Amino acid sequence: MNCCMYLRKSRADYEAEARGEGETLARHRATLLEFAKKRDIEVSQIYEEIVSGETIAARPVMQKLLAEVGEGKWDGVLVMEVERLARGDTMDQGLVAQTFKYSETLIITPLKTYDPNNEFDEEYFEFGLFMSRREYKTIRRRLQRGREAAAKEGKLLSRAPYGYRRKKLENDKGYTMEIEPQEAEVVRMIFNWYTNGTEVNGTTRRLGLQSIAHQLNKIGIPAIRHDYWQKETIKTIINNPAYAGLIRWGYRREKKQMSPDGLLISRPITNDDCIISEGLHEAIVPREQYERAQQILDEMPSAPIGYKSAIKNPLCSVIICGKCGRKMVFRKGYNGKPDYLVCHSRSCSQVGTPYHYVEERLMDILKGWAAEYEVESKRTDMPEQDNISVLEASIRTADKDLEKLKQQLSKARDLVEQEIYSVQEYKERSQELREKIADLTETRDNLNNQIETAQLRKKAKIEFAPKIENLLKVYYDLETPDEKNKLLKEILEKVIYDKKLSGQYKKSDVTKFELTAYPLLPKPDSN
Repeated sequence: MNCCMYLRKSRADYEAEARGEGETLARHRATLLEFAKKRDIEVSQIYEEIVSGETIAARPVMQKLLAEVGEGKWDGVLVMEVERLARGDTMDQGLVAQTFKYSETLIITPLKTYDPNNEFDEEYFEFGLFMSRREYKTIRRRLQRGREAAAKEGKLLSRAPYGYRRKKLENDKGYTMEIEPQEAEVVRMIFNWYTNGTEVNGTTRRLGLQSIAHQLNKIGIPAIRHDYWQKETIKTIINNPAYAGLIRWGYRREKKQMSPDGLLISRPITNDDCIISEGLHEAIVPREQYERAQQILDEMPSAPIGYKSAIKNPLCSVIICGKCGRKMVFRKGYNGKPDYLVCHSRSCSQVGTPYHYVEERLMDILKGWAAEYEVESKRTDMPEQDNISVLEASIRTADKDLEKLKQQLSKARDLVEQEIYSVQEYKERSQELREKIADLTETRDNLNNQIETAQLRKKAKIEFAPKIENLLKVYYDLETPDEKNKLLKEILEKVIYDKKLSGQYKKSDVTKFELTAYPLLPKPDSN
């Protein structure tokens, strides 16, 4: 049989490795390879999953394996236990069971071989998955209770925040935190600026979130994760009770919700059932100062609903910086200065350009596209259709060749049963045929991809060109940036911006910049 092997770590495996029982995947691999050798099973591929995910959606290797099983690529799959295949909910278990059943793929374990088309094996297999799910939920409940108990004891359950580093507890399970002196001074400075203020232009005043971020960037203090401090980062620090010597757990619990696109997982901020307890670590700021900072945060006026979502830049998320890959942003001009399109990354040397020049250049590019499509539409010959016909003929030939190879593979099996072929001769012959089938299948897939590309070109002439013409007619008459942005995103996948010299300081031409536009071509139908 042509089989593959699937190896996956479970939560229990991680605990066993922590106790020094050896690397799990290596032990399982050796056991299954020895078992396959005794049973004369040919293992052509070994899949290893090191992600201990609850659902199939969180396990990319399992997704790939199921796709190949569904295509009938394997006669069987070797696993240590059936529980390694699925511990998710009933939907995941049903997907695994049906994929193996309809593809007639065996599930081979050292204890038992399951034939999904055998009624008794099917029931036994489904019962094994059910019991595995129960065991998983029991383990998860126990771990959750352990985390909550540890939080109430003041232990650290996640990574240490800025200003601290993680520390193993002596003579006890779990972790706490110890102060990182240099970062802790920055935290104290942030709280002092926010609650007591600092001297600015000869007067003492309290700094807001944005002002604190600006001061830290001005001083040159390295930011936490980004290349510069942001007000959201400052607010997160001020709002974290860890700096007052407390431990907070359950502040952002995982929330699952079904939608037409599938399962959505979010982590909303909530104070409901949130555990706050005295920590085992030393505080960086006094409790009174932390509470004063929370009071100031609560008194901050709420932002108008939807003010961030209102698009002010028609080129929003369309123009991409050619140096760092970030999205270019709109900067409003004041005191007679023009609006600019700039890259906000502090570490990027990209040069900005007055906004209206970029917008005009993009419109010129779209006008050029429209002219090209108009010329193409007037051609009497149809190169795309001719190309598609040739490709379709090549696919028909490939299908015939594939059918012949499959028949030869089937005959080779018959010759083994008739004892005309030895087992070794069959292995060599079948391996040769499978390689030819794989190569021909890959060729056929490439031909299909070429047909899809040619069809996209045809579809572009029918659907894409009129969209460009419509945009050019109505763009400057649209009232809001949001309306312009939506039209642009129907046509453009992205536009790469690059500029070498600054026209303002080096007296070069301010319009010397490059735009490379990528059309959003129509996608082939999914069915």
